Amino acid sequence: MNKKYSLKDLCEISSSSNDNYVGIKFLEDEIKVYFPLGYQLPSNDADCRKSIIHLLKVLSIENKIKKSDSNYSINNDEKDEIPLYSFLWIINDYLNNGLYNDREKIYVKGNSGKINWKKTLNQKFYISKNVPIYLDLFVEKNTLEDNIITDIHAFCVKVSVDYIGWLFGNIPIPIHHVNMDKKNYYLSLVHREMIHSFDDRKKSLLFNIEKILKMSGGNVKSKIKDYGTYDFEYIWEYMVNSVYGNLDPKKFFPNSIYVLKDFKDEVEASKLRPDTVLEVGKDLYILDSKYYKYGITKNTKDLPETDSTQKQITYADQAKNKYPQYHNIFNAFILPFNKDEKLFNTDRCIQYVGYSKSSWRKNINYYEHISLVLMDTKFLIECYVNHENSEIDKLLASIQEVMDDFNS
Repeated sequence: MNKKYSLKDLCEISSSSNDNYVGIKFLEDEIKVYFPLGYQLPSNDADCRKSIIHLLKVLSIENKIKKSDSNYSINNDEKDEIPLYSFLWIINDYLNNGLYNDREKIYVKGNSGKINWKKTLNQKFYISKNVPIYLDLFVEKNTLEDNIITDIHAFCVKVSVDYIGWLFGNIPIPIHHVNMDKKNYYLSLVHREMIHSFDDRKKSLLFNIEKILKMSGGNVKSKIKDYGTYDFEYIWEYMVNSVYGNLDPKKFFPNSIYVLKDFKDEVEASKLRPDTVLEVGKDLYILDSKYYKYGITKNTKDLPETDSTQKQITYADQAKNKYPQYHNIFNAFILPFNKDEKLFNTDRCIQYVGYSKSSWRKNINYYEHISLVLMDTKFLIECYVNHENSEIDKLLASIQEVMDDFNS
């Protein structure tokens, strides 16, 4: 990984040629970074670095999904061995703060060490020959463990640079004397320090050091694996829900019921699951996040299928019957696009482009017309990563444009 790179040259948009993979691939003597559909690649290395860091943060969502919902099947267990987000945190912190230095001073009673007079003078004393005598001197504790953790930190900086140093350019690597045969001992020290620490930055540092120490194997280069996913649609859905959802979708799970002659009780079938539910005043918005290519190709073959339309109508039917307090219920598909490519002649990050309806219903409700809304991928990622203004008013206005078509 010693080859010099221009970050811009490493970046590509995911496509069918690489099975729609999103993330970082470590090739023989090259690195490739694949961004999701609809992402506008930056034109300079500084912005590329920022975008890659955002991508790493977004890819870390995958572990949250796997832990929180067993319905998701994401098969990329190898990634758990490579804590790229911890590498990123360690390097950023090292560049800003240097190596570990215990800022939480520990004071003990004793005669050896630097005396802390503020603490000492608050203790009881007695007078001898008109001189105050303090029996309980408080001295600063400087332990061997502190020095070892500093050494471990230096080791973790080196490991982090070996993996993603190419993101930052030349970084001075500190010297360390860590012997990974003592890995369990190091982990016990770090864990003990973490438990007794009250400093937030120190706890974050120790947490990320621990993550790196837990990596398996010995030779760093032999462990370098790809970091990414072939299932970015789950991450797309998670981001939309995180940025816009404000109700628990579980409240809106419709399901069917079987009444069987050989069973005393009714039997519930599996429930349908809406992606995102948003309540604004007396209106309800049910969003289905679709990581489909229509916003990239403008090809109608890349639109959501009929079963997706049916599911949205079913969600809204259930909500209307169960929660009559809502005056209006709206449905929408949220698809990625790149506003800078001007395929839809807009500068907006959120764009309404039409709607879907069924051929088997009278379609007398707003929600039976599912708004097709495009969302700029880079915009959504930045909203998620930075917790910035999500332009929710523009999203609602875009969804409600279906009313103009409905009433025309």
